[in-house]
Amino acid sequence: MTIPIIRILLIEDDEEDFILLRKHLSRILGVRYELEWETSYIHGLTRMLEDTQHDLCMLDYRLGAHNGIELLTEARERGYVRPIVLLTGATEGEIDIQALQAGADDYIDKGHLQGELLHRIIRYAIERKKAEIEREKLISEKMAVQELEKRKNEFMSMVVHEVKTPLTSIKGYAQLLNKRYKRSEDDQALQLVNRMNAQVSKLTSLLDDLLDVTRISGGMLSISEEFFPFDELVKEIVEDLQAVNEQFTLELEGESGVTIWGDRMRLGQVITNFLTNAMKYASASQRVVVKTRLSDQDVTLCVQDFGPGIAKDVQEKIFTPFFRQERPEQRSIPGLGLGLHIASEIIRQHEGHIWVESEEGLGATFCFSLPLERKKSIATQPETV
Repeated sequence: MTIPIIRILLIEDDEEDFILLRKHLSRILGVRYELEWETSYIHGLTRMLEDTQHDLCMLDYRLGAHNGIELLTEARERGYVRPIVLLTGATEGEIDIQALQAGADDYIDKGHLQGELLHRIIRYAIERKKAEIEREKLISEKMAVQELEKRKNEFMSMVVHEVKTPLTSIKGYAQLLNKRYKRSEDDQALQLVNRMNAQVSKLTSLLDDLLDVTRISGGMLSISEEFFPFDELVKEIVEDLQAVNEQFTLELEGESGVTIWGDRMRLGQVITNFLTNAMKYASASQRVVVKTRLSDQDVTLCVQDFGPGIAKDVQEKIFTPFFRQERPEQRSIPGLGLGLHIASEIIRQHEGHIWVESEEGLGATFCFSLPLERKKSIATQPETV
C-alpha cells in the first residue's frame, strides 16, 4: 500500500518551533509529511508564489517586523490559492478571527500541537480548499456558459432582424406583383407570385420562432396582458384558418363563457400552433376538433386530430426545442421543431399547464389550461365605471 505524501511549506523564524512541528508530524501514522522551512517574510512569500509542489502552507503569526496575517493577505492578493494554516501563540486570542477574514483556512495554537489534532487540521484545510477551488471553477464555468449563451442570443437576434428586413421588402414586392398580374389576368404569373409569397410567409414564420426561442433562452419573452373573451379568440382563429384550409373541417365544441386576463396574441399563437400542427401531421383525416371546457379552477382548450398519433416515449420530449418525430412520412413537413416549445413557455408564463394525450394510430390531442384565479383573472366581464 502506497503511503500518501503531503508537502508542507513552513514559514517560521523560530528553529525550536520548526523542530517541534517536524517531530509531531513524524509521529503521525498512515501519511508521510515532508516539511520545507523558510524563516523570513520575504523568502516565505517568494517560496509560496514560486513553489508549485507543496500542498499546504503553515506560517507563524510573528515573523520579526511583520506578522503572518500581513503575509497571508499579500499572498492571497497575489494569487496564492493553496490552503494556509496560521500558527498562533496562547496570548493571541483575537488573531484567529483576523486570520480567517484575511484568507486563512484554519489556525492552531502552538501550545496545543498534537499529532492527531495537527493531522486533522491539515487534512480538513486541504479538503476544504479543494472543494472551494472546485466550486469556484464550476461557478466560473457556469458564468462562461451564461455569457456564451447571451452572446449567442444576441447574435441570433441580430441575424433574424437583418434577414427579416429584406424579407419584408420581398413580401411587399410580391403583393404589388399580385395586384398587377390580377389586373392583367396573367394567371400563370399570378400563381407563381402567390407561391413566392407563401414561401416568404413560411420563412418569416420560421424566423419568428427562432427569435422567440432566443428570447426564451434569455428570459425575455414578452407577455402583454389584458382582459379579453376567451371564446372570441378561439372562434376567430378557427374561422381564419378554416378560410384558408378548405380541405379540412374544423369543428368547435363547447364554450367557456369567461373573460380572462392574459396575452391575447401569445395565447392565439398557441392555439394556432395546435391547429396548424394537427393539419400538417394528420392531413389524411381532414378533420380537427377544437374543444373548450370550464371548471371551477380553470379554462381548458384541446385540439384533437385523427392522425397517426404520438408514441409514449416521444410525448415527454415533444415540448423540447428542435425536437421532431423521425417518421419517414413526416420528414418532409417544414418546421424547426420550435412551435410546441414556444407554446409551452407561453403557457408557463400564464401559470397554466400544457400536455398531450395520444396513442399510436388513434390520433393526438394537445391541450392547455389556464387558471381563473390569477392576479387579475376574472370569470365575468370587468365592470366599467
